[in-house]
Amino acid sequence: MERVLTRVFRNDWSALTPPDIGRWAPDLRVSVIIPARGGQRRLDLALASLAAQTYPEHLLEVVVVDDHSSPPLRPPAVRPAHCRVIRAPDGGWGAGYARAFGAHSSTGDILLWMDADMVVCPEFVEAQARWHHVHAEAVTLGRIRFADTGPDNPVEVLALARNGTLDQTLDTGRHHAWVERLLTESDRLRNADHLGFHAYVGAAAAVRRSLYEAAGGVDPDLDLGQDTEFGYRLWQAGAVMVPEPAATGWHVGRAGTARTRLPSERFRTEVLAEYMPHPHLYRERVPAHRRRTPLVHAVVDVSGAPYDLVRGCVDRLLDSAETDLALTLVADWEGAGTGREGVGGPHLDLRLIQANYLREPRISFASSAPRTGFPSPFLLHVPVSWGLGQVALSRLLASAERARAGLIELFPAASPTRDAGVRLWRTRALARALRVRDPQEDLGDVVAALHGRYRIHAGEETLTDLSLYRSVPPPPRPESDPVEVAASAPRAEAAEEPGADDGSGGWLRSGWERARRRLRRPRG
Repeated sequence: MERVLTRVFRNDWSALTPPDIGRWAPDLRVSVIIPARGGQRRLDLALASLAAQTYPEHLLEVVVVDDHSSPPLRPPAVRPAHCRVIRAPDGGWGAGYARAFGAHSSTGDILLWMDADMVVCPEFVEAQARWHHVHAEAVTLGRIRFADTGPDNPVEVLALARNGTLDQTLDTGRHHAWVERLLTESDRLRNADHLGFHAYVGAAAAVRRSLYEAAGGVDPDLDLGQDTEFGYRLWQAGAVMVPEPAATGWHVGRAGTARTRLPSERFRTEVLAEYMPHPHLYRERVPAHRRRTPLVHAVVDVSGAPYDLVRGCVDRLLDSAETDLALTLVADWEGAGTGREGVGGPHLDLRLIQANYLREPRISFASSAPRTGFPSPFLLHVPVSWGLGQVALSRLLASAERARAGLIELFPAASPTRDAGVRLWRTRALARALRVRDPQEDLGDVVAALHGRYRIHAGEETLTDLSLYRSVPPPPRPESDPVEVAASAPRAEAAEEPGADDGSGGWLRSGWERARRRLRRPRG
């Protein structure tokens, strides 16, 4: 992802000044990607409208992805100069797959999505591309309208577009009601909250390729709801979503299958909510074991920390009232397994820690801390010497949403000047700050300038200094017993190494080997 210079506060895109339409000289290539399945006549009208675009012809390509149409789609006579129809490979199908394959097969610096049953105004591409020339984080949202009837043939579309009467022929005022309501309530997204991504509709939207790749691209496995899920990830990646009313497109004709198969509430609650912690209403109905993306990604650096101190910190996190949580423990886990000093060596604490949490599904192990929580909305940094109370994380999250802050900091009330280091970062704010920060700037200060900061002074029941109680064993964890976990490993596996069954640490060594294999497994 390229470095961004202009600093936008939250989603207030009014800080950006794009050039006026028709009064500038663009230099970025635009790829218009159109997934299509059947509907040759409607596609012909769509391509005719793209042939009349005001954006420079040599900077515009159109890629139509034929989603296994029968008969196959073909490029019509009236089309843009650089237009091609490619067939989606066998083994994949659906709108999500076609969008992802189209992005992969295109060459533009800007990716612009368009539906195959749409006719667009001549400024459709230029109006959106001008924002991407001034800000690499912009995601432009064209204005979508509906028309039951329209021009009969591509020649008529081309003529109407060139004489400026296309809108008079097609515009009936019908639109996506929920999008217009969201735009009205949020001052056209300038005051959008954490649900601002709901305005993203892939039928008429554009994004820089660099941001597309930073967000992970369209999920090819989602045929329904891929726009909503991708909009959610763009939002977490730090996108500035900009409504662009000058980029108008009309769905022409009676709604076909592709347009009527919108995600139902059941689909949103049972499928999309697995990928998206927001909205909370949908996520609450998803069982914990099906939550692919946690609301909070917590990180604890346990390097050099004694076993009991780690247990005190980690077990409190696992016992939090907020259960939509995943936890990464950071240390030199590979290095701890290379020595031959036995169970009494300097790496005993690390081995004990990993053996104890090896079968906890919410815990993973890493040699370095993640830079952001992406795709989770929040990243929580907890120093190993601090223990959070059961409702502390819930309080941090509530404060983040109430204040719309990008950084929530937790301090002990008894020592308000001490930097506790317990920080809850909003992922979209942190991702953007990493792209605009100068090397000498404090990351927390940059996030505060971009998204706001909120500080909480906490009592002992909310934040406990565990370093004062190292000699006190941590409370027992009823869901896990390190001895029982190790004993469940096959005895033959431990006996392969000399001394593994001598009663002095064979269970620990076999557990360590399982941990190392788990570390080497690639993550999806």
